[in-house]
Amino acid sequence: MSINKAVEIIEANQEEADFIGEIDEQTIIDAENKLKVKFPKSYRVFLKKYGLGDIFGQEIYGLGTDETGIPNMIWITKELRETDSLPNNLICFYFADNGEYFCLDCSKVQSNNDDNAPVVSFISGLPIKEQSFEMIADNFGDFLAELLNNSLED
Repeated sequence: MSINKAVEIIEANQEEADFIGEIDEQTIIDAENKLKVKFPKSYRVFLKKYGLGDIFGQEIYGLGTDETGIPNMIWITKELRETDSLPNNLICFYFADNGEYFCLDCSKVQSNNDDNAPVVSFISGLPIKEQSFEMIADNFGDFLAELLNNSLED
């Protein structure tokens, strides 16, 4: 599965979706600079097309709102960096539950075409030395496609 599959599901289920809409390239670059990371290709595609929002009750953090709270990805990432020592190579984009966030590990992303940022788990409140950073998916596109596909089946 990939970001293309996720986009297909979103487009076919617009009545279930509530996204902010397109985000321009400069806003994405500014966000990367603020967080000192490069976003992987599949997350950039999502940000450009949808910004942030939810579908089937699944909220995906992104860009397009003020940096004053969720669902702004910059805000939650900075907040977790301050309060929970979230490593600087991770950006938070999804809240699973029970304090568990899913983050993109951007440490290997070198260019806008790289999609080598695995989705990893980060548990708020758990000391950093006890974090396992369990890998949830190979990349954002695979994660989103699986999440949406599972939501369709429910």
